[in-house]
Amino acid sequence: MKIQADGDEKISVTLTKKDMTELDITYDELDYANIETRRVIWTILDEAKKLLGKTVSTDNRLLIQASPSADGGCLLQFTQLPEPADTRKRRLIMKKEAEPVLLHALDLNAHIECRKRLTALSHLCVKFEHYVCNGEYYTLLHPMPACDDKLIFALCEFGNALVSPKALMGEIYEYGKLLS
Repeated sequence: MKIQADGDEKISVTLTKKDMTELDITYDELDYANIETRRVIWTILDEAKKLLGKTVSTDNRLLIQASPSADGGCLLQFTQLPEPADTRKRRLIMKKEAEPVLLHALDLNAHIECRKRLTALSHLCVKFEHYVCNGEYYTLLHPMPACDDKLIFALCEFGNALVSPKALMGEIYEYGKLLS
């Protein structure tokens, strides 16, 4: 776990896959409504306090941003937000960045062309994988934070983009074949 202060109001925490395993949570499970996520966040904030000598209060407005990393870990950013004029509106906000995008290719030729274009766009992705399932071609994209719209726009001519279609992704993982 790498913890660093990015100013007076912001802390960044980089978790590796091993850290996520030790904390017993995955990126997909991160949701502040989930008590396990809150446990992990409190644990991380306690570590940050020990390391940085800086307290981040969950009683005040706090923005938590989560982004997946290529190694199976994630980046968490904690930003203390200013208090609103109406103090009754205090709440904790957690924002996950970069939901997976599934591109369903129009046909094999479109899939091949998509792969070529994706090579030039790899800087916008954490990772991407190509699958064939039931004779259909799919590309699963894990965009960098705030890059999903750019990827969809750049690849939309090759097929239909679906943002985070978990049921279809499960079917592709189970019955599809990973293409190299």
